[in-house]
Amino acid sequence: MSQLKKIRDKAKELKKRVLFPEAESDIRVIRAAIRLHTENIATPILLGDWKKISGLAKKHKTDLPENIDILSVVNLETEDEKFKFFQEKLAHKNPTDEQIRQLCNSPLFTGGWMVQKGMADAAVAGSVASTSDVIRAALRTVGVAESSSIVSSSFLMEMPDGSVFTYADCAVVPYPDSEQLASIALDSGKTHLLLTGKEPNIAFLSFSTKGSAVHDNVTLVQEAFSIAREKNKMWNMDGELQFDTAYVPEIAKRKAPDSTLNGKADVFIFPNLDAGNISYKITERLAGALATGPILQGLGKPYMDLSRGCSVDDIVNTACVGIVLS
Repeated sequence: MSQLKKIRDKAKELKKRVLFPEAESDIRVIRAAIRLHTENIATPILLGDWKKISGLAKKHKTDLPENIDILSVVNLETEDEKFKFFQEKLAHKNPTDEQIRQLCNSPLFTGGWMVQKGMADAAVAGSVASTSDVIRAALRTVGVAESSSIVSSSFLMEMPDGSVFTYADCAVVPYPDSEQLASIALDSGKTHLLLTGKEPNIAFLSFSTKGSAVHDNVTLVQEAFSIAREKNKMWNMDGELQFDTAYVPEIAKRKAPDSTLNGKADVFIFPNLDAGNISYKITERLAGALATGPILQGLGKPYMDLSRGCSVDDIVNTACVGIVLS
């Protein structure tokens, strides 16, 4: 059974609520929500005007179930509460009432507010909005998790032989410092554990193995590993390591005989976004891996991002990931 199938089955067991802020403008979102609804995977909530959503469905000859949840962005019963929420969130910026109302009227921000207030368990957006817009809405609503220092991303990489790896960061943080890289590693380990059910084996990757090269970038990775190991002594992790040392047991024996990973890493932490993004795409295109992501991590509650080129299947899978991470 594929890992994505396992994640869908797990999501179905959890019976949670997933909110879609872009339902007014993307038929793919509506169709994904219908799939979640009819297959009894989750309770989807379409955020927006009922007439616009039903009109979009009708235009694309899509039957909208009568009992699917559609909620307006503006709800007179909760507008005062929402206004106060954003007023407090932005107090340090001394916003005008009009600026606060703009957030209250935004589907992205309203969706995040609803997740933060417990009206939904996860939000999924990004088929229309940019990643930066999704992250901005997430930061001002669900915020950064107490255990994290930065919002980052990971990709779940499922190989043709069924093996599963986690790559990070591949989409959000261009050049993390050592503290940020340590946080990315710990959040990626948590993501891997929740999605696969397996304890992570984390490799901090570099062009150097255990001091074989001297460079500021190598030092940064070494420091990140030390910080992460101090914060979590239960998980198996090591660095700095070249990829072959982290992944091939025979090479690990020669290059890093004292490494606790023994060439069996399944969570790969790249030193920067260049390396991470290039590597996941090479793995996807040349090795035939199925890449699920970017999975936003480090947030207080799940607010999932989509590629604007996503398919209905991608949206369903991302929603299921958000459910399992919630």
